[in-house]
Amino acid sequence: MTTVLSLRGHPLSRPRILLSLAAVLFAVHLPFLHLLLRGPAPVKAAAPFHDEFERASLGENYWSNGGQWRIASGQVYSPGVGNNPLWLLLRLPPDTRIEFDARSEGADGDLKFEAFGDGRNHATGYVFIFGGWHNRETKIAKLDEHAPTQEDLRKALASAARPPPRTVQGIDRMVEAVREPIAAWSARRDLTRLEAGTYYDEGTPLTVTRTDLRVERARTYHMVITRKGRLVRWEMDGKLVLELDDPAPFRPESHDRFGFSSWQNDTYFDNLKIEAP
Repeated sequence: MTTVLSLRGHPLSRPRILLSLAAVLFAVHLPFLHLLLRGPAPVKAAAPFHDEFERASLGENYWSNGGQWRIASGQVYSPGVGNNPLWLLLRLPPDTRIEFDARSEGADGDLKFEAFGDGRNHATGYVFIFGGWHNRETKIAKLDEHAPTQEDLRKALASAARPPPRTVQGIDRMVEAVREPIAAWSARRDLTRLEAGTYYDEGTPLTVTRTDLRVERARTYHMVITRKGRLVRWEMDGKLVLELDDPAPFRPESHDRFGFSSWQNDTYFDNLKIEAP
């Protein structure tokens, strides 16, 4: 005998309830539908580009999804926008030089900006962070601020490939007996790919990091970002900060935007200049 499950007569099957459930589901998924349907970021400007922000409003060349970005005293002002970039509506040349001034008025540093993103969403390209995490870290992060460096990844994979003996009992011992060989095999495979230079693709997060730099409150820094081929270079006040040699650079047609950003600090940007080197 076959039992057929049916909602006939169930309170949830009433038209009014079904319409309410459908409305709730639509509202929950609306942001994701918006992301899928809104298309690529528009273009309003072209390189070479120069902006000194000597006006009252940002104008049509910039776009943000929120965060109350605005002009203040001839500078772009960010009142701590929580990773909600102000995107320039310009397609960056594949090989690019970007210059601007930046200043943090926060007590714990944290200057941020993004290059070669999609012009819509945070962390879709390279994120540059000066004095992040309470002025402790400076990094170039591809796609994920919390991704490991190549060396940290290598160490983690090497450790996982040769797990130390464990003393576990009961069901945990049975689970580990199945899980550990699979995890070790996967780690050895990824370690081999990493050493062979085939681990990273365009969508694999990667960071380069240093911990010896500190943002000085109210000091203006001159930033220069260049990309030539797979090499992304960040200079500050004429000195090299970091370089990222990207094993799998972004395709220019889908990652070609620049944006100012911030986390929680009052931040100011000025004198933006973009050109092909």
